[in-house]
Amino acid sequence: MKAFDEDYYERHYLDPDTAVADAATIRVLGDFVCSYVRYLDVEVDSVLDLGCGIGLWRGVVERHFPGCTYTGVEVSEYICDNYGYELGSVVDYPCAEQSDLVICQGVLQYLADDECERAIENLAAHTGGALFLEALTQRDWEVAVSQKVTDGDVHLRTGAWYRERLEPHFQMCGGGVFVPRSGGAILYELEAP
Repeated sequence: MKAFDEDYYERHYLDPDTAVADAATIRVLGDFVCSYVRYLDVEVDSVLDLGCGIGLWRGVVERHFPGCTYTGVEVSEYICDNYGYELGSVVDYPCAEQSDLVICQGVLQYLADDECERAIENLAAHTGGALFLEALTQRDWEVAVSQKVTDGDVHLRTGAWYRERLEPHFQMCGGGVFVPRSGGAILYELEAP
């Protein structure tokens, strides 16, 4: 397994010259996601951030959904020891009860195919209202991201690979937002890709 140690987080999150994401970027993305989830009429009292990293989403979701319970889960012992999040993996983090909003950003590409498939099943088990999912694909790597700051030591798959595994569980809403097929969200035809 890749070492998600202090050096990894320093490079990809804390050093402004090499950070792939920062608080300002996540604030803009989070404002969109939270507003869209609210538009979909999903009531959010609980948020599960699987692969929370340094917790950039926490403040955003707490601002949009005051009083919500935020649970950050990270596979990195360094992060858990220093930021206070729960140690666990998206692959097998236990689901006592579903969360209204599940966030999984930049995690799945680090998993081998079999682990990634189990992670998608686990995301489906955890998601009660909406899922925000971002995973680096082969096309993203080739044309959409800065290879200077984006970690390329990952499993690059096609978007079709992910869609095929997500489709039985989720309806894609666009913008990385998915709702469970068993849920009550109603989308106009042109809102869903």
